[in-house]
Amino acid sequence: MRLGDLAAMSLGNYARSRLRSALTTAGVAIGTALVVLLIALATGAENNVRRSIFSIGDLRLVTVQPFQPGANGLSAVPRTIDDGVVSQFRKIGHVAGVYRQFDAPLGQVVEGGDDAAIRPQGIEPNAPIDRGDLLAGRHLALGDRGVAVIPGNIARLVAPNVTAAIGKLVTLRIGGAVRLGSTRVGGSGTPRDYPVTIVGVFDEAASQTSVRIPLEDALVAGADNRGLTADSLRQQTGYSGIAIEADDSTNVAEIVRSVQELGYSSFSLKQVVEQIDQGFGVFRGILAGIGGVALLVAAIGIANTMVMSVLERTREIGILKAVGAAPGDVRALFLAEAAYVGIVGGVLGLLLGYLGGQVIERIIRELNPRTNPAPIFVVGPDLVLGALGLAILVALVAGFLPARRAMRMSALSALRYE
Repeated sequence: MRLGDLAAMSLGNYARSRLRSALTTAGVAIGTALVVLLIALATGAENNVRRSIFSIGDLRLVTVQPFQPGANGLSAVPRTIDDGVVSQFRKIGHVAGVYRQFDAPLGQVVEGGDDAAIRPQGIEPNAPIDRGDLLAGRHLALGDRGVAVIPGNIARLVAPNVTAAIGKLVTLRIGGAVRLGSTRVGGSGTPRDYPVTIVGVFDEAASQTSVRIPLEDALVAGADNRGLTADSLRQQTGYSGIAIEADDSTNVAEIVRSVQELGYSSFSLKQVVEQIDQGFGVFRGILAGIGGVALLVAAIGIANTMVMSVLERTREIGILKAVGAAPGDVRALFLAEAAYVGIVGGVLGLLLGYLGGQVIERIIRELNPRTNPAPIFVVGPDLVLGALGLAILVALVAGFLPARRAMRMSALSALRYE
């Protein structure tokens, strides 16, 4: 038999028992819709989590802390990060840059009053923390001294707007007690005033209290607070942290391992993303399994439908074989009917799953309104093809045994069947 004849006959047989075919197809559609709906929601959730992490920082960055690897909380063992250690970090393979940071004591911008409590961060020019979030002005530059890049909320306390704050001379009072909200935090040392010129304003979404100042200025302020020189502070206390930038995110794990071998704790967002990918992979697998149960139930329905179809069409099978149809043609005929169930059910399931996802997304958006929210329900080409292929595969597997039974049936026995 020609392929076209087989397709036409199987389609006619599929349409003959409309109610039975519709119910069997509905089972496949529901199972497919459930798979699409659950996996698409899981993918949307993963994308939103990843997007939030990407907004925090660069995946190429490795943050080094002055503690032993694995140390945390009260069990942390301090390690000093001095210039010698920084030199060792620079020698690690695939390192594109090493940026030092020193956190000076808490303080405030005098002109902003108690509401202008700050955490001065001494950083180097082009440090990762000082990139891309400017509202006005510029970032710190090489050779800068006596300048600061402040958050937008503090800029609005010392000037009418963020643009007007650029070039304004303010006083940083560092050390002593400061008020953070309604809490007064006791500081160390005698408060000292340092005049600085505001050269930039960054988005306060990154931080509402951090003030970025040149590394040398922060070291001087920290040394004054402790009654030391800046050089002594470097040796005794060391830097508060180091940001290492890899040449590529694929090399981050190797850099983290090298830093830990040197005896220092390290962290990267790349590690977090990898853990999230693993977790969501398992999560998607569980959800796909739930949808698979529905498809399994649909497969049982397909098998039952095909068995009944073979029994009802026994004489038809005998006639086909009597007029010269090969056993393989008979098997192909019944498998084609099962495939139609999978194709039609798969397509309907995709539509139902997509529409259901859109309804759920709209409800979630209504309950949690946000500005420019990211998609919650994500259906990609891989999910569409995978779900449709799964529906067809389930239908073919369920229809295989009945089709095999029809193929093996004797022509003479089939013609005698009543």
